[in-house]
Amino acid sequence: MRPNQHWHLFCLATTWWTLFFILGLPSNYFQTTPLWLITVFGEIVPAVALGYFGWRRCARAPQHAWRSAMWIAFYMSVPLFAFDYLYLAVHQQRGWAFFETHWYLTAFYIIPWLLLPPIALHVRQRNQIVGG
Repeated sequence: MRPNQHWHLFCLATTWWTLFFILGLPSNYFQTTPLWLITVFGEIVPAVALGYFGWRRCARAPQHAWRSAMWIAFYMSVPLFAFDYLYLAVHQQRGWAFFETHWYLTAFYIIPWLLLPPIALHVRQRNQIVGG
């Protein structure tokens, strides 16, 4: 990937986190949000959006689908973890306990790594069949 693509993914992840953070401020970063609401809008909807984004990105260059998927997974998990760690563990002094109290964040550090590799494999296999 070119440097500007890395920068784009980092900015996208940062924007995603910032939006999620701002939306979560009134509810103590979603601690008082009903379970069904955080599951749907904190896990399922973002996972579907990430899957679609990953599929589109991998389909642009099927020969590099795996590499693209790994970079997207990295940028959609590692910076988000770093931001959450700084806010929750350091600023709010929760330490590593935020992994449990904010389980919906912890789940989303893993989702990109589980979701994007199968998408990349599917794109590559589909391209091999179509490409002959």
